[in-house]
Amino acid sequence: MATVAEALQIAVGLQRADRLDEARAVYLRILEVDPRNAHALHLLGLIERRQNRRDKALELIRAALGIAPEMADAACNLGSTLSELGRIDAAAAAYRRAIQLDPSLEGAHQALASLLGGRGGPRDWATAAVAYRRALRLNSQRPESYHDLGIALRQNGAVEEAQASQRNALALHPGFASAYAKLGNIRLELGDPSGALVSFRRSLTLEPGQGGTLYNQGNAQHAAGLADAAVDSYAGAARAGVTLALTRLADVLTGLDRLAEAEQVLRLALTQPGSDVPGAIDMLSALLARQGRHEEARRFFADYRYPHAADPAMFRIECLTAVAENWLAAGETDRAVEVLAGVHGHGSRFFTVKSIAGLQQSLARQGRRLERPANSDPSLPRICSSTLATHGRFAHNALEYVLLRLYAEKFGYRLETPDWVGGHYFDLDDPRPSGGLKPMHFGRRILNDLVTGRCCDPRPGVDILSPLFLFDYREEWRERVQSWLRPRPDWLPYVDPVMQALKARGNTVVALHIRRGDFVWFRYTITETSWYVDWLKALWPTLDRPVLYIATDDPATIGDFAEFAPVSLDDLAKDGAVEPWKGLEFLQDFHVLMNADVLGVSAQSGYSQLAALLNRNARLFVEPDAAAQRIRPYSPWTSSSRHPLRPPPSRSTRRPHKGGRAAPWISRPRNSTTTSGPVSCPSTTRPRSTCWRR
Repeated sequence: MATVAEALQIAVGLQRADRLDEARAVYLRILEVDPRNAHALHLLGLIERRQNRRDKALELIRAALGIAPEMADAACNLGSTLSELGRIDAAAAAYRRAIQLDPSLEGAHQALASLLGGRGGPRDWATAAVAYRRALRLNSQRPESYHDLGIALRQNGAVEEAQASQRNALALHPGFASAYAKLGNIRLELGDPSGALVSFRRSLTLEPGQGGTLYNQGNAQHAAGLADAAVDSYAGAARAGVTLALTRLADVLTGLDRLAEAEQVLRLALTQPGSDVPGAIDMLSALLARQGRHEEARRFFADYRYPHAADPAMFRIECLTAVAENWLAAGETDRAVEVLAGVHGHGSRFFTVKSIAGLQQSLARQGRRLERPANSDPSLPRICSSTLATHGRFAHNALEYVLLRLYAEKFGYRLETPDWVGGHYFDLDDPRPSGGLKPMHFGRRILNDLVTGRCCDPRPGVDILSPLFLFDYREEWRERVQSWLRPRPDWLPYVDPVMQALKARGNTVVALHIRRGDFVWFRYTITETSWYVDWLKALWPTLDRPVLYIATDDPATIGDFAEFAPVSLDDLAKDGAVEPWKGLEFLQDFHVLMNADVLGVSAQSGYSQLAALLNRNARLFVEPDAAAQRIRPYSPWTSSSRHPLRPPPSRSTRRPHKGGRAAPWISRPRNSTTTSGPVSCPSTTRPRSTCWRR
């Protein structure tokens, strides 16, 4: 009769041969004889996991660790099972436990890195990069680890390091098509579309017809001015199943003035699963408005239903936005406002159309209208950002504008902008886009280097695509930026009364911005009201007749400040002191933040950070310190590289681009050469230090 050790060896051999039912039977017989055999419990758990009985696998692996808590490979596989069950934080803890037990367990480092990279959070990418580096110290000959490290580095903003990592992957594996594709994306981000095209061609030579690579090659061709070639690449990507390419294809066709073809492609995108439906709605709406087909557009979008969802009306807000946009384009401002009245949404285009309609209605009631100038001589050096109103909302757009204008003024270019809310609210006179410019993808790094003097290779004649943001808000730019972003005199009767009402109540206006709403959904840092309450208790006695104003999207938080008699816009309206600017109340709140004597911002909020940048009155600015759970003073303008407004990388819940313009690079699905899958750490009669893939 075989011993338990011999039976374990037999079972492991069967398991490796993929004879799982036979191996399972042997493990069960071992457990009949030795119910506390940790190795049998662990390995039986792996079989249960392979056969998609993950809850049972979890039970068995945990039982094994309860008996032998030092089994690093079991901890690693516990992490993989938890990951498959979607329990990300618990899985990460299990992987870290495995690494603590056996720091040389390469598979645990790989699995932790892949898990964190897959989550894509702002801190996860940095942690994933650390884990990949540790895995590479254990085994420096894994090209897929360099490849995945390069992805993590690029997502975390370390573009040059990401480039080096992909080149390391190619040095070890010259036929690594995905590494060439990722290198192409990096070259495009570094402003080298020609170099990007070389990498994409090599990738497609190794893997012809790969949809994601064709898509990104189209981005590079468009950026290089090869519009006809971009049409072919995007069309090929769409045929390969990358339906996101349809809006990009339509965008290039529109630029080539092939409007009928662009319309056909957009209508197709609205019927395809996985396509950028919101972008297609926006683009088709703009295309029909451009041709004066307003009534047709309103009928189409009023009736449109998405055929690939349980709720065919899932894009109702986008369709209502298109209807309102075409009322607005037809000069029917009141009808546009009426369509979106009472509608609550977070999309960039929705916000832009609703807010501009409200502003135009306010002007019309005064018998006035805003006339935007055309560029009198588009032959002179110019730049544009046709996507300025398609990423984020009021503050994000304004912060993009700051970077664009700093760049334009430094090199003497004329800046052209589309209709955006800040362009209507602030006293700006930039001309409308004249067209005919090559797109610049991933322009934020390039523009930051140019405006700060880190490089001097200016690029006129480009359409700089979102998302953009300035890395440093230098004191030397303060006066210029504040002079640009001043409210038009037309709007002061709507916003000034709020400050006047507050000054009538006290001598020192303390304004706080408390952001909730979409910050909860997107897992941004939340500013706890208790931090501000503690800070106010110390500050309040030192102020001259203070009055506290709360600007928030969560009125329930106002009660937390009851001891300071807080005031909100609603309170002032109820008292008859001010009249809310219907649909544009955010501008009244913003005006208070922009003019307060003491200003407290909300963590990661561009809205209150922009107000701080533009505030000329405040003698004290404070911000949350989430790590220390307290409030601290800060300066909105600084010469340091604190990156105060750098947004987190896009999450799957955030729309990565609108209008088919600023499309993100597409990563191909991971194949067997990557480390994206769960790892298994099979044992014989003793724990092993290497993890093998399922």
